[in-house]
Amino acid sequence: MTFTRSRLAIAVMAVSSGFVYAENQPQTDATLLNQVTVTAARSEKDINDIAQTIEVVDQYQIQQEQPESVVEAVKSLPNVTASGGPRANSQSINIRGLSGTRVLQIVDGARQNFSNGHRGTYFMDPEMLKSIEVVKGPASTLWGSGAIGGVVVQNTKTAEDLLEPGETFGGNVSVGYHSNNHNALTSGSVYGITDNFDWLLNGYYNDSNNYKTGNSDEGKGDAIEHSGTRDQGAMAKLGWQLNDDSRLEFKSQYSETDASVPSNPATGVGSSSPLITQESTTTNLTAAYLFNPENALINSKFQLFYNDTQFDEYRVEKNQRDDTEYKTLGAALINTSELNSLDLTYGLDVYRNTIETKRDDTGNVGNRPEGLDGESTTLGAYVQADIPLANTWTLQTGLRYDRFESEDNRSDSAVTDKKQSDSAASPSVALIWETTDWLTLTASYNEAFRAPGMEEMFSTGTHFHVATPRFSFSNVFVPNPDLKPEEAKNKEISARMNFSNLLGNDELAVTANIFQNDIDNFINQTVGMTTTTWNNVDEARLKGFELVGNYRYENVELGLSYGQTRGKDKKSGDYLENVPADKVVAEIAYLAFQGDIKVGSRYTHVKAQDKVSDSYSGPELSGSYDLIDLYLSYEPATGSLKGIKTDLTVNNLTNEYYRVAWEQLYEPGRNIKLNVRYTF
Repeated sequence: MTFTRSRLAIAVMAVSSGFVYAENQPQTDATLLNQVTVTAARSEKDINDIAQTIEVVDQYQIQQEQPESVVEAVKSLPNVTASGGPRANSQSINIRGLSGTRVLQIVDGARQNFSNGHRGTYFMDPEMLKSIEVVKGPASTLWGSGAIGGVVVQNTKTAEDLLEPGETFGGNVSVGYHSNNHNALTSGSVYGITDNFDWLLNGYYNDSNNYKTGNSDEGKGDAIEHSGTRDQGAMAKLGWQLNDDSRLEFKSQYSETDASVPSNPATGVGSSSPLITQESTTTNLTAAYLFNPENALINSKFQLFYNDTQFDEYRVEKNQRDDTEYKTLGAALINTSELNSLDLTYGLDVYRNTIETKRDDTGNVGNRPEGLDGESTTLGAYVQADIPLANTWTLQTGLRYDRFESEDNRSDSAVTDKKQSDSAASPSVALIWETTDWLTLTASYNEAFRAPGMEEMFSTGTHFHVATPRFSFSNVFVPNPDLKPEEAKNKEISARMNFSNLLGNDELAVTANIFQNDIDNFINQTVGMTTTTWNNVDEARLKGFELVGNYRYENVELGLSYGQTRGKDKKSGDYLENVPADKVVAEIAYLAFQGDIKVGSRYTHVKAQDKVSDSYSGPELSGSYDLIDLYLSYEPATGSLKGIKTDLTVNNLTNEYYRVAWEQLYEPGRNIKLNVRYTF
């Protein structure tokens, strides 16, 4: 490598480097350029062979951060933020200005489709996860409906991940404490491998009080009322190697959360958001058959999955009981074939969602939403091909077709068109150019769609009722079964650079992305004085860029990242809501004592969100804020303390008093987290 190229790399690092998470590596392995395998392409691939932008938070990073939710684990990534406030049971992930049902959630290959009102959708305890893969931008070619903003893929741990080579049995016990909300966390696992079987059992129990905000100008931080929860759950996994070619996998997972929260957990208790006691339970069952003979044409997986999410709620002041149940039953068939130099990934997806809700109007007759009873069915087929055009050029193209139907099963419903059907095609194309051994350029185009949800099409009854001594009025739902699916068209250019031995024993990894996502038939909830409905509105445009990189010299790691997204209504020119503010993240870490100790600090600067429409009437947007986090991990590789890992993390060291843009509630203040894990 010439001196000129080295200077160029350092210059690029100075303006565009950021922290990139890699797949799980031992703490003593101070290296950045290891191969990173991801599953977001519906088959295991090296991250550098995929045209889309994917960032991975691995098991080691999750343990270091000690997040209380999946959302909290990824919120430091550029152009990724947490929506819904500090309560975990209301949070969602915002990717490049899109969140909620516009970001698809996958757990171990199975779709998680639950969506209803202000209820949360992320139920996984981070302790169970091996990795979180965040796909940025539309991804419907492989994943179908809902992936117009991106995909969050969660991969749970297996016995093979946790055991060292040659080991057949092991386990771990973990205890933790978070000072801000006095959260006590306990988890444990046992796992093993025999000649033909591998298995894992995991359980956890967490109990927390209310969060406290940072210090304001008026004095000490205030408690965020009704933000404490009690969480518990378990997971069992079994793998059976039938022979050299065939394998069966089974998983059963259960989680439960008990809390007292406002009916809209992103706000405080009020007349339109009364206090409720809430018990939510989620059951996930999966079974998979993997067939991989010594045949280049066959590497297949057939998976069945079943999700059942229930919310039992009691409205304290009104003495009313509500029930919500959402089920998904699905199947997926995936196969990859190698035809000479051509790689094909193709398959079928079919799933059926059902929702049933009961809304108690005792003492308030006619002033509650009517119960839902609906179902939707989707059938999709897809193919993606990797076609080498020359030694350094690859064409990656794909196409998916989905057919979906939705039906309102209520005989007495005010909905006139009780059954709706539609279809969508999702093409994608990308050109990957490996210009040199250190620079890869990619240009891509992806289309995606989101089918309207049953709640959006079929909701009826009263949304909310306001009563005062002087007046009262009700706001009622107006159903709209004629909603069209949202459609996204994303153009993106990216550059990936990897260098080594620039100044000696060092490495540099840099990525840069520029994107423009145009969305047609955007489904918008319109809340007027007396009615609430969902409509397809004019086209929206989201555009921006990310500059990300990571540098290591000897045992020192440095990182910087910057993300920026702008969103506008293409017709009116007004700024869109819920677009994240610009964010800079800087990080430094040092490995000591042959990697037994890692100490580091992260600095986050979030600019004030001043890109606001003149007609905006939501909560006042807060200004810019700065956060400092510290962390220390100690995991001796030898000696009497081998097997014990201690993680100490301090979030919001300066006790900053701040709100995320568009949110109503202030975030937690200083939080000291301590976790001790014993592995045997």
